[in-house]
This record gives sequence, C-alpha cells and structure tokens, in this order.
Amino acid sequence: MRGRNWLVRRVERRLGPELGQLRYIASSRRIFWKALIPCLVVGFVFGTIAEFVSPIRSTREAGHFSDPALFVTASALTGLVLWSLTLLGSFRKLLVFDHGMVAKYSQKHNRVVIPWRDIAPGSLKAVTTADGSDPDRRLVARQKVSLGAGGRNALVFQAREIFWVFASAEDPRPLVLAVQESLRDAGMADAVRATSGALPAVVLTGRTALD
Repeated sequence: MRGRNWLVRRVERRLGPELGQLRYIASSRRIFWKALIPCLVVGFVFGTIAEFVSPIRSTREAGHFSDPALFVTASALTGLVLWSLTLLGSFRKLLVFDHGMVAKYSQKHNRVVIPWRDIAPGSLKAVTTADGSDPDRRLVARQKVSLGAGGRNALVFQAREIFWVFASAEDPRPLVLAVQESLRDAGMADAVRATSGALPAVVLTGRTALD
C-alpha cells in the first residue's frame, strides 16, 4: 500500500484491535520553499552576531570575518537547519480503517481518531478551487481543524461539533470511495446514503461558511 511507512505500521498495530484493517492512505504535502530565503537570512544574521561576540582565538588573527569560507558555510547551514524545521508540518496523512479515520498519529498525545459513528450524517464532502488555491483558507467555521498540509482539493466532514478539513493535491475521489466502502462494510447503510452527495467536488469561488 502506497505511503505505508513505519509510522503507519505502528498505528496499525496499536489501533488495529479498535479500528480494524487499514484500507486507504491519503497523503498531503506542502514544502514551504518561500521560507528558505528568510531562514538563510536569519542564519547569516546569527553568523554575523557570532563573529562579533565570539572571542578572537589569537592575537595574530586578522580579526572578525578572518575566515570568509567558514562564515558562509556555518551561516548557510544554520539557515538550512532552521528551514528543515518547517518540514515537520509539510507531510501529513489521513488513514482510513474499517471503523474510522486516523490523523496526526506521529505522537500519541496529538493523535486524532474519528470513528464512523462520530461523523455527522451528510457532512462528508469533497471541495476544490478553480484557481488551485488551498480550499482550507476559504472554509469558515466556529470550530475548524486542519488535518492536511495543503493542496487544491480537500475532504470536509463534521465530527464532535468540529469541522475537519484534509487538504491535499491528490484527487479526493479515491479517499471518498474508501470511506464509503468502509461504511458499507461496517453495515452503516444510512451513513452510505448520507455520503452519496460527497462527489463530485464542490468548486469554491469565495469564502464559504460551514456552519
């Protein structure tokens, strides 16, 4: 199964007795390239400060910035390390099991487990945008939680009085079909009928209220 890494296998082992078999993995990624230049600038700022606050190792040295190659290398590496921290939120997955969905599973205290019985009937819907922007930014609700990293498509549903949005660049159709198949196999015929309008994806042209 595509996207089944060691973290996913760990979740399968831990939640399998409760949620059953893993059926589908939806992936979402968004690399923040725009943050690279600012992070490099900050790295050079830190490098410059270090040149002035660090004591000169020898009176024979010419002074600050005496080793330009070392300064550039150390500053650039500092910037790259700062930028790499943005990658922590750049890759997300939504796991579809027999009896529910799981997201944010890398750490136990952040894990989101949503059984099928918690999803409000008829709230499941695929949305997209004509201009390729992130639909999550156009969806407005009193309580909304983003599960994906971003993309032009999104799956939206309500559970526990909260609207959950999983935005991705992938086609939402396989994800919706996987959810419907799981509901059908779980004997939730009414829920399957309620999700019959989840496709095709609704095209958002402006701010849309979910409440």
